[in-house]
Amino acid sequence: MNTTTTTGIRTYTPLSLEKLSTEQLDEVSVIDIYSSLLVEDAENIPQILKTLSKEKLAAVVDLSSWDKDSFNAINYTTWLKVILSIPAFEALTEMKRMDQPELIMFLAGVTDIQWKSPEDIHDGNPYVTADNAFLIYPKEGQEETEMFTVAVSLINLAYIEETSYGRSLCMDAMNTVYSTLEEDCFRFKNARLADEGIPTYLEALELYHYEDPTKLLTKILKMVGVEELKKYHPSQDYILSQYAVVPKAEWDNVFKISVELSDSVKIELGSLLTASIILNKALDMNPADMTDTVKRSISYFKIGFDLIKENAKTPIEELIKYVNLRHIFRLGFSLLVDLRKNANNIKTAVDTLNRPDLVSPDEQELLKHLILPIPMFQESLELKAVPFETLDQLKKARRMLSEIATRIV
Repeated sequence: MNTTTTTGIRTYTPLSLEKLSTEQLDEVSVIDIYSSLLVEDAENIPQILKTLSKEKLAAVVDLSSWDKDSFNAINYTTWLKVILSIPAFEALTEMKRMDQPELIMFLAGVTDIQWKSPEDIHDGNPYVTADNAFLIYPKEGQEETEMFTVAVSLINLAYIEETSYGRSLCMDAMNTVYSTLEEDCFRFKNARLADEGIPTYLEALELYHYEDPTKLLTKILKMVGVEELKKYHPSQDYILSQYAVVPKAEWDNVFKISVELSDSVKIELGSLLTASIILNKALDMNPADMTDTVKRSISYFKIGFDLIKENAKTPIEELIKYVNLRHIFRLGFSLLVDLRKNANNIKTAVDTLNRPDLVSPDEQELLKHLILPIPMFQESLELKAVPFETLDQLKKARRMLSEIATRIV
């Protein structure tokens, strides 16, 4: 893992994928492969894709080619353009290594393929396949698009190198029911990514489900000792991304738990951070943004954990054996949601009363940053806004809001 640490902030150096063999790449998280490809030199990408196993290739393509439960043909086209940049014979091999139902779905989504009869006079200016058997028109709205051009190029490539494969593509694309195929592809995509430790969007969304912090804290504390909630060492039959691994040293002063339990926590927390990456669409960003997403997610967890430590009457090690770490994360997240709601209510009240004099310039900055989609903490104009990382910051912001609310009342 290429990880460096500076003042507690982890940064990552993208992997040198072009130097790795197929076997070595199989031992790399699909997230790390994808994030490294985002910053890889364009000329290296075709060779890297050829080195990936068929299973790894499908998973990497899936990461960027689906928006929730919908196929993203634009992103998928990017991978096809890479394949088309390879010499023809090798390109056909790579084309066949793509998930074929997804490839057919792409073709069916951007083309309108019809049989060509010798005596028919066809309308428009369709592409005619090399065997004179099919007419290929753009689907409505796909005229002159890059996607249609790529689709035709793929079919042409198939015909040049292997006529039977070209015919098969045309017939399958012509006869498929797009919506049904999309459902099937979505199901298979989820299964492939689950094997790589990647949750679905809906599974990840469950992580950010808001709960009343007071009730959630009470529920968490009552979980300790409930036998059916006791956790066993989670099986890790997938590879954690470097972004989702929190170094043990970073937690030594937080958890103070045994090495055996620490290993279990690393896997459980890694799954949680992976879900956060997926939900926040960090995969659409560059590696630096992905690091920021993980850092913010860890801060939610630490805020929730700090509140639990203040209220728990049992040793933390015992609590960790029973409490799913998702609950701890959700507690920290819900505390910030409540803070944001309160800040928004106070700002609304000040605006409604038209009494800006009730709020000092420092307090105006506080309110401005607390109502952001991702709240920031700026207690004065002399200090810059910072992400919430500790329970003490949250408590201080609460006290400042309470003072403003007292004046308004």
